[in-house]
Amino acid sequence: GRGVDAELGGSLKLTGPASAPRAIGTFTLQRGRLIILSKRLTFTDGTIGFQGSLVPYLNLTATTTTSSATVTVVVSGEATNPKFTFSSVPALPQDEILAQLIFGQSMSKLSPLQIAQLASAAAQLAGVGGSTSLLENLQSAIGVDDLDVTTDEKGGTAVSAGKYLNDRTYVTIQKGDKPGSGKATIDLNVGRGVKLRGEANDAGEAKGGVFYEREY
Repeated sequence: GRGVDAELGGSLKLTGPASAPRAIGTFTLQRGRLIILSKRLTFTDGTIGFQGSLVPYLNLTATTTTSSATVTVVVSGEATNPKFTFSSVPALPQDEILAQLIFGQSMSKLSPLQIAQLASAAAQLAGVGGSTSLLENLQSAIGVDDLDVTTDEKGGTAVSAGKYLNDRTYVTIQKGDKPGSGKATIDLNVGRGVKLRGEANDAGEAKGGVFYEREY
């Protein structure tokens, strides 16, 4: 999951009662890769270990060279919630490393669409809905108030960015991974819980409505 595809070899020993088995063993990397967006990295070293729990502990390393840095990605922790750590030579911030890794250029040179793609990659690595400093840095880089990445029940991904134009007006731009999935929404708070909403999609279709919200 999360872009990790690895083949390993080793042995596993199960002990204890059937109601509470313990797993002991280590598997060593034979081959594998990590896919972040369209970028493929080859794992150069790694193990998966069982230390009693049936959930294995990962320790996988992938290294690659970009035009300006050598990037190392370490995947570690429990398989159900792995942690992705980026480092580079020369040393760069995490968001800058990801920009160099995927697009081969600095964050300052990326287009808004490319930054949104980085946000999607950050969410993929953290688990969709997770909060990471990388995602927050990307949000700051494009100057928006909200940046979210969501998935639907079919696995489709959508990136949305929202910004307050003033105290009453909020604009949201959303783009999915399928053709025609883009839309723009503007909400105008007219007071006393009443909001006016206008929406337009990629096909040029527009609609509007009036909404009432009240906090209890």
